[in-house]
Amino acid sequence: FKRINLSSVMVKAAKRPGQKTDKDPPIFSQEYFLQNQADLMSSLCLIIMSGLLFKPTRALSAKFCFVQHNTTNLTNPEEKAMYEIGRSDLLVTLFYSLLCIAVHAVENEYFWEKIARRLRLSKTRLSEFMALGSTMPFHVAIVVGAIYVMKEEGLLLDPLALLTTVPAFEMPMLVKFYWLLVLSFALHQFPEMYFMRVKNEEMPDRIIGYTALIVPMAASYIAGLVYPAMVVLVIHCIIEILNALATVMDCAGKQEFAQPTYKLWSVGFIPARVAITALCALTFLNIREAEGVTSVRLIASTAVLASMVALQFYLAAKFIQTVASWRDQAKEVALAQKKADNFWQNRKEANKEAKKARAEKRAAKAAVADKED
Repeated sequence: FKRINLSSVMVKAAKRPGQKTDKDPPIFSQEYFLQNQADLMSSLCLIIMSGLLFKPTRALSAKFCFVQHNTTNLTNPEEKAMYEIGRSDLLVTLFYSLLCIAVHAVENEYFWEKIARRLRLSKTRLSEFMALGSTMPFHVAIVVGAIYVMKEEGLLLDPLALLTTVPAFEMPMLVKFYWLLVLSFALHQFPEMYFMRVKNEEMPDRIIGYTALIVPMAASYIAGLVYPAMVVLVIHCIIEILNALATVMDCAGKQEFAQPTYKLWSVGFIPARVAITALCALTFLNIREAEGVTSVRLIASTAVLASMVALQFYLAAKFIQTVASWRDQAKEVALAQKKADNFWQNRKEANKEAKKARAEKRAAKAAVADKED
């Protein structure tokens, strides 16, 4: 038997869990953070939550995890717990924004990215597909959460209470927790641009859009306009869901479903802006007639409502501009199609005339040949 030198034989060992390979990015590098964003953010949230298990850190961790600034008498179990805004709301918003980043990353990795690979979209369509598709579940959650909160608070059967309870100096725990989650979602969209590798030329438009959402919502929360702003959120998110749904179906090639959804979105966009503007006007009239409203609170509420109305006019103007550009493009496409149809029609007629001329020429030659015979 031939002797084998075992030292010259290279055996590739199986990769152990956690073992680094050549394809793994270096720790703390940019690619490492991008690939492991869900694990990092969820681990950070678990570290904060684990502080609840130990007495020295329990009070600090509770400021991140639970709603703070209770204003009711805790010794009376029959009294409904009410809360006001405070500095600890920043910590709660920060904590749940980290949780939103983790949830967003898991959603992209296990759902939207797999669908995008099958569709084989271009870079522009892929960016649009991921941006609108991945935020659609959050918008659905905002609408469903608002309906659930209003149902629990008895506001669905008494919608006028949404206007008579402004400005709300105090709010129930469920309402405050809902608003902190909404602000957390709006805040997490800014770092999410980095994690989703958004191009530099796309960032300004997205930053403007995200700022236009978080600033009025945060101002409404601070000014005590949580109830009418909740209705504004529902109307706005329903329109965004229709737009995202139409875009996703369009990217998937389902034109038979995308076109009706686009039409429904375009038909409902302007009425939605009109409804939000009317709601802001009614809220302003109720604040003026409300008792116990200081001049500072009235000025702040008026400024918030005016900014919302201005935002609706801006969105309506952008929508009209977009629809006008779509019509111009449709006219150009129709004109180009008409020119192409005319070209091919003229070419068919020219071919027919050429065939007819060749046939006549052959017939004339045959007649001349017959005469010669």
